[in-house]
Amino acid sequence: MKIKLILLFLIFPIHLNAEELQGENLLFSLPDGYQIGYNSNNKDIYIQEWIPNGQNIKDWSEMVTIQVLFNYPIGDLDNFVNNFIEMIVDICEDGRGLTITDGDEYGYLFNYFMTICGRNPNTQKPEFTMVKAIAGNDALYVVQKAWRYEPTDIQIQDWSKLVSQVFLCDNKNEDAPCPKL
Repeated sequence: MKIKLILLFLIFPIHLNAEELQGENLLFSLPDGYQIGYNSNNKDIYIQEWIPNGQNIKDWSEMVTIQVLFNYPIGDLDNFVNNFIEMIVDICEDGRGLTITDGDEYGYLFNYFMTICGRNPNTQKPEFTMVKAIAGNDALYVVQKAWRYEPTDIQIQDWSKLVSQVFLCDNKNEDAPCPKL
């Protein structure tokens, strides 16, 4: 299965016609000042991790992660969210999580939630993560931002504003047609 992420000309400054966008497409604008730290793609998962310029994948202060889970059971969004939060609660000192909002966008169910890890046992640092998961027809799409420190209210607001513009499009879905780029 082929996956397309449209990073709205920030990474690939090419011009695409709407006819070229086939199937589901995750539309996302990467914040300024990030470089790719990790990229992997196989039959089960596509993942990209972005870190601030000048940092490395082993020692980062912030990370933006995009995941596409190809074989995740369709319609099992709540299970994904509950398992994600449960994992944080189980492995982290003072681990907790909560849903910020959920619902339907353009015909796709989504959940926007936050986890707090008081101290990650691997890094001995706190980790705050804000996650938007979208249940597509072809896959489960996850966009998240993690901080290895407590983010400020402004950082949370900025990320929330950016992630509110993350959505799926599919020219076969009349509720979510792809924009002309």
